[in-house]
Amino acid sequence: MAEKVKFSVSLDAELGKALRQYAEAQGEQISAVVSQALEKYLDDRRVIREGLRAMEEYFDEHGWPTPDEQAEAQAWVDDLFSEERQERRSA
Repeated sequence: MAEKVKFSVSLDAELGKALRQYAEAQGEQISAVVSQALEKYLDDRRVIREGLRAMEEYFDEHGWPTPDEQAEAQAWVDDLFSEERQERRSA
């Protein structure tokens, strides 16, 4: 079994209540739910950092986007997430 460390954290009361209810409904300890959430959070952040680093390397090698290209890309992302939200609502 991996070594354990103990932390003391403060949560918003509503978040703490939701965490307790979720853990109970899943039949898990709160610490297990928090550990799983932190592992996912930290992994997501690692992927983002690696992606940003790769983008920077690519742009350094091939040139950075112009303001017009950046605006076009932002509009594409905005449309993509707008459609994704609509799909989730209708599901």
